[in-house]
Amino acid sequence: MEKIIHNIENVFYEHIELRDRIYIADSFVKPSQKIGSGNGEAKLYIGNESESLRDFYGNNGFKIKCFLKKTELINFLEDLKPEYKNPQQQYRRKEELPLLFNKRLDLVNEQDDLIWFQIEEQDQINPPRIYINSKDDGYELLRELPLPELSYLSMLKLKSSVGNIIFHARLFTDYSPLGNRFHPVISPNIDLNHINNSSGRFGQADFRKGVLNSCPFCPITNVADDRILEAAHLKPFKDSNKNEAYDTFNGLSMTPSIHHLYDLGFIGFNSDSKLLISNWISKVTAKKLGLSLQMTVPIPDFEKRSKYIQFHEKNIFKS
Repeated sequence: MEKIIHNIENVFYEHIELRDRIYIADSFVKPSQKIGSGNGEAKLYIGNESESLRDFYGNNGFKIKCFLKKTELINFLEDLKPEYKNPQQQYRRKEELPLLFNKRLDLVNEQDDLIWFQIEEQDQINPPRIYINSKDDGYELLRELPLPELSYLSMLKLKSSVGNIIFHARLFTDYSPLGNRFHPVISPNIDLNHINNSSGRFGQADFRKGVLNSCPFCPITNVADDRILEAAHLKPFKDSNKNEAYDTFNGLSMTPSIHHLYDLGFIGFNSDSKLLISNWISKVTAKKLGLSLQMTVPIPDFEKRSKYIQFHEKNIFKS
């Protein structure tokens, strides 16, 4: 992949590596959103002892400088809002979560644009399990905002031209433990306002047929087997009006893994039909999937699909 440069407070850093999907366990979060017993613990498990872990974080007893972005925390909370407002898991204080969401959002809005904190390895704990901890307020947000089992942390390692290393921390949601990539109350394929009243049926079958006819292959993988292909909405169903929801040109044929990444905003397209790949996909994963930054994607009827593609790039893609 091409070299990726980040401008952090007017200092340029090169994107070195990503370590993703550090799951936020019930034992780590604050008592207010715990599922099980106990008061929660401040140390976070980041993986087992390994050469790759040491290459990423540093030698035994490492201390590293990290930051969170306020805008990303707001987006994270918005992604978690359906669960805060309509809890599906059996939280200890389940009835308090809807009000707690508003307090947490207010807390984030009070933060600086970049929220700096330092973490250090808890080397007093015997390997192979490696834990981190911090006394900084920014780190406390990692315990206070997420909901257990449905949240994970990813870390981008960045290096300046003079060799200074910092880490960009970002929280993500993962609703798969609830049985779907989306929360049950915001399924992208069902909206009661879009029912065809004359037949009592949804228009998904017709939408799929129209998409496969207009785009009989996945433009990224070139797979053309309709037994595998899925009709992906370019602009999410939940964000579309009735006409947009079933517009053939608001769809594109995709293989399941590509569809999943697109829905979650880890890939997208720009106005020149180039593939966009989020910084939050590891280079190894992108390579295995055959994804190449800025590759031209042969999207049929691109102009007719462009308004939906632009919506996704602006609102869904995780840049």
